[in-house]
Amino acid sequence: MRKIPLNCLSLAALTALVACGGGGNGPAIQAKPQTIQFAMPPSLALGGTVTVSATASSALVVSYSSTTPSICSVNAISGLVTDVAVGICIIAADQSGNDTFAPAMQTTQSLQVAHDPAQVITFGAAPSLALFSSASVSASANSGLAVAYSSLTPTVCTVNATTGSVADFTAGTCTIAADQAGNANYNAAVQVSQNLTVAPWPGAVTVASEPTGVSAILGSVANTVRVSFNGPASSGGSQITGYVVASVPASFTAMGTGSPLTVSCPVTCTGYGFAVLASNNVGDSAQSAAADVLTNFKVTARWYEPDTQPNDSIFTGTFTLNSTQQTVTALAGQLTESMTGPPLISVPLTYQLSALSDGAGGLKVTTFALNTTNVFSEGGFAANSPGLYYGFGSTPNPSAGGAGNAFATIYVNLDNPTAALTQAQINQLAYGDCYPGGMMGDTCMTGYSGVGTMGGYPVAQSISRQ
Repeated sequence: MRKIPLNCLSLAALTALVACGGGGNGPAIQAKPQTIQFAMPPSLALGGTVTVSATASSALVVSYSSTTPSICSVNAISGLVTDVAVGICIIAADQSGNDTFAPAMQTTQSLQVAHDPAQVITFGAAPSLALFSSASVSASANSGLAVAYSSLTPTVCTVNATTGSVADFTAGTCTIAADQAGNANYNAAVQVSQNLTVAPWPGAVTVASEPTGVSAILGSVANTVRVSFNGPASSGGSQITGYVVASVPASFTAMGTGSPLTVSCPVTCTGYGFAVLASNNVGDSAQSAAADVLTNFKVTARWYEPDTQPNDSIFTGTFTLNSTQQTVTALAGQLTESMTGPPLISVPLTYQLSALSDGAGGLKVTTFALNTTNVFSEGGFAANSPGLYYGFGSTPNPSAGGAGNAFATIYVNLDNPTAALTQAQINQLAYGDCYPGGMMGDTCMTGYSGVGTMGGYPVAQSISRQ
């Protein structure tokens, strides 16, 4: 059964806002009008951030949103604006009102995102480069665009165009160039170069030292891992002839002449780390330390809201999966409030405080708006809560600007994160929104398998590579 059958969307058009949900006690009263005013617009240069500021005449907290998401984004609470392209950035400010004040008319502010089309490339300090060894150069453009590397002395050395990993073949001077071709906003940069001295080998020839800079991510094909690495700091004075990637615990390997190498796992890559050794004409190096498999993903979860159609509650976020340790970290994103808008207000969820196994190869991972798992009056965030906010009866009403938490729970299949979820897995998704301005009075808006406070329930989740 539904906790709150009333359709609260109809209230947004009223000048007198009546409390909806668990806070609706007593007769409706005429709400006071309020207005929103922005401070002077700040200057916004491409690649930078600024903070906008708006205040409501009621002194209630305003929320921000971008009406030009292809140009800029904004933190709903702090007003921190981040630009993504040249153009006009339009920021909207809203205040949804409370039992005393009616919702304010939305106010907008326009910011011109400007840029200097010139860009300059700067190299970091030159690394040491021993004979038959490798090192990494690093250069950056002040535009923030990625640079491309090339060798101006190919008989002495080569370089990976993307990573800057340099390998040499003989003693001499290795010269590496860095370029940035520009884009619609920036002109091409003037090429810069860096010289590395490759000294003759000074002593006896030995095996190489172990490879460095080992990292691993899930491959684009199921049950594969792509392992990247730099060559050994010391070649031992002999040309490197090949590399071996080995799983830890030992189970399967891959061989090749350079980075990256892709390893195929017979059944699953979950639970394994990966190490690398180098071979030269003398023998094999020691094995590097094993690297965990760390892969970044983005996720979207949706809960159907029968009383706020066509608006649903949607969580969009990102996280890092450690397939070796079978953990998820840094789940963070935005939860839309389907009773608001347009545009919909989004609640930032930045604190991942819970990750529980479902006992069937998956994790239920939860991120929160506040640095606490206390969301509902019972003190936790269980999906079957009646929905009264934490501290009910002793702390201020969240819709009146008091303390309030929110959360979203996603499901991660550890063996195959991008696989479509079964209905049983979808049923494990949940959210709860007790954040200020949610328009539900003392009752939080929730969605889970069963019944939320307004009938919301999970219908879909998708995960893809970031």
